[in-house]
Amino acid sequence: MAGTSAQGGTFTFRGAVATITSISVETPAAEIVDMTPASASAGYIVLVPTGEWSGGTITVDYLHKAGGTDPQTLVRQVGQATFSSSGYSVTRNVILESASHGVQAGDIVKGTLKFRMTDYTE
Repeated sequence: MAGTSAQGGTFTFRGAVATITSISVETPAAEIVDMTPASASAGYIVLVPTGEWSGGTITVDYLHKAGGTDPQTLVRQVGQATFSSSGYSVTRNVILESASHGVQAGDIVKGTLKFRMTDYTE
């Protein structure tokens, strides 16, 4: 997500829009199989990628004004999430895995969303 700034960046997902205060990305993990033969000497290991992967995650801390879309109602939903900052944006197919939020002074909602990247589309 190079280029996505924690200052002034936004995200959108299924109609919810908010300002990003921080974002972290865990890249997808490759599935690997141990193909070391039983006759191999100690310390010898043969790891082979299967071509499969587990979707990485994107965790977003955000702010928005009270009264907007409640992101907790979007948990388990699949869609495209767009992360944007000045002159740059990234869109990924994701599942909203979890959402938490609380209201701060001045009716500002602060929360955290955890998305899992997927190849699945509706």
